[in-house]
Amino acid sequence: MTDLTPSYAALPYYEGDDVYPVTRITAGAVGAPGKRTFFLQAFFGPEPFSWVIEKEQAMALSRAIPELLAEVRDEFPELGEPLVAAEPNLKLSEPLEPLFQVGSIGVGYDRLHDLVIFTLVDADALEGEAEEDQVDDDITEPTQHQVYTTRGQAKLLGEQAEKAVVAGRDLCPHCGGPMDDFGHFCLPSNARARRGGELMH
Repeated sequence: MTDLTPSYAALPYYEGDDVYPVTRITAGAVGAPGKRTFFLQAFFGPEPFSWVIEKEQAMALSRAIPELLAEVRDEFPELGEPLVAAEPNLKLSEPLEPLFQVGSIGVGYDRLHDLVIFTLVDADALEGEAEEDQVDDDITEPTQHQVYTTRGQAKLLGEQAEKAVVAGRDLCPHCGGPMDDFGHFCLPSNARARRGGELMH
């Protein structure tokens, strides 16, 4: 723990055979539509830790997490379904002081501890590494934080990340679905009725 800054020292980590997962994790956005800043926020105890992420990264999380959980369920059926809180608190909390802008997010699974692992890599460190002309064994690894969550927490994070992305979109006046920046397509109302209300976007 000596190589960690005082603030980051409280984040989840491995210590021997013990793992300390987050107590809460969420995603959200602040600001006016079109100028929103997206955050990933985790709690270890009462203290929030935040990272700035891109809108595309939030959407990627909303897709990658369900895929990972489905793979875990298929490979380890004895684990059962993820346990989620009945009334989870998924709101961002102040202060929103990001540790860094995330350049990449890795999503993995630790079967031994039955935890989902999110690896957050500092965007500035990635850019610095890309500018190196030669690979040097002495080059330090990009700054990264690993966040450990239960499968239930990860499931809720994926759902919340999707809600955060959709919340900034205008709604279609015909079907009520969110419209993307590049446009929107939905079936006519009579076609939607024939398909039981299912929408095509």
